[in-house]
Amino acid sequence: MHPFFAALKRRYRKQKAPKLFSYIFQTFHLVPKGVFQVGANGGGEIKEFISQGLQKGIFVEPLPDAYKRLVQAVSARPGFYSVNAVCTDTVGEEVNFYISTSGSMGASSSVLKPSGVLSIHPEVPFDSKPVSLTSTTVDQIVADFNSSGRSNVIADMDLLYMDTQGSELIVLKGAGEFLKQIRYIYTEVSLGGLYENDATHIEISGYLAFHGFSLAFIYMNKHGWGDALYVRSSLFDNR
Repeated sequence: MHPFFAALKRRYRKQKAPKLFSYIFQTFHLVPKGVFQVGANGGGEIKEFISQGLQKGIFVEPLPDAYKRLVQAVSARPGFYSVNAVCTDTVGEEVNFYISTSGSMGASSSVLKPSGVLSIHPEVPFDSKPVSLTSTTVDQIVADFNSSGRSNVIADMDLLYMDTQGSELIVLKGAGEFLKQIRYIYTEVSLGGLYENDATHIEISGYLAFHGFSLAFIYMNKHGWGDALYVRSSLFDNR
């Protein structure tokens, strides 16, 4: 590709996919204080969170190998905590967890059975047999932090950051109380069909609208999946 068109393509992509923290600051003149990340994998975003000034974070990851890396990523960060758990909308339920065996520490793993993702990304294989994990919810983790004397950590949580491979709506349904305190939700979204019974971006938008959030931006690639930012609707009125 000619360098001019390559540069134009890069610029177009940047315009289509705003940077999360830059967008929030430029649009609302606000800076998130704390992040609750579901599907943190090995903590790859932690350096970015720190560079943006976040001083508190809770990072949830179910896979043992990825969790070991996550523990190392937060170990020297006061105010940052790791939780080894799988979040759904129910506490204490045995759920199947489908593990991808790619070289990215199972980043495509999900509580939902893979379907369309197998043809779209054949380079991402899955174990033939899921493992059984015991579920929890975002609200339960928040309650556990509060009851263990770390309510100061929870008080600063205002950004929910999710990448759970199609089960984002399920996670949201287990975060009803937590949604009352946060301002921003950054989540992976899709047109659906990547995993069995995954929620579309339309379903997620409808659910969050009921809970007082509006879509700020959305970007999808040619495969029909990408990221979206939702913010508390009142922020649009108070710019």
